[in-house]
Amino acid sequence: MTGEMRVATPKVFGIGMFKTGLTSLGEALRLLGYRYSAEEWYHGKIIDDPWDLHSGISDDHLQVLIARARDYDALIDFPWMFRFREMDAAFPDARFIYTVRDPERVAKSHRNHRRQRGTREEDLPSRERIIGRYREHGELVRRHFAGRKNFLIMDVEAGAGWATLCGFLGEPVPGIAFPWANRGIYQ
Repeated sequence: MTGEMRVATPKVFGIGMFKTGLTSLGEALRLLGYRYSAEEWYHGKIIDDPWDLHSGISDDHLQVLIARARDYDALIDFPWMFRFREMDAAFPDARFIYTVRDPERVAKSHRNHRRQRGTREEDLPSRERIIGRYREHGELVRRHFAGRKNFLIMDVEAGAGWATLCGFLGEPVPGIAFPWANRGIYQ
């Protein structure tokens, strides 16, 4: 089935924070044949720190997101990571994958990523802020999905791969290496 496109049910959302293996998860889903969106899509231009954009979403914008989500089997990255509650309500059969990573490595990678995108050193979010947001998001996600069977915590960097993902999705394990996208780019 590797690479063959098909409409998958249930829908899958990758809701880990930035720099936690979301790109690798998206590539794995693509290899399994899922039509997915991993673009940093937002109704409007992201000019500020995306950590702050999740709090002020209008009902109209939420409807745009739900309509966009209907076009894909899987949605990874921004804004889906922050809209997990709304997507859970809109798609009650969906599966949610929360990617995790050591918080110190998340902070280092996120700051390096922002530097490479042209953020000035004085405008970078602090290590403490990134780690605080990472932990806050994790607590919100874990609390929302506590005890649910449609929720998976996955640590790609620690070795979680095809067996973990395919076991959760009920997919056969492909005979290829699990992708590790962006390795070393923003370490």
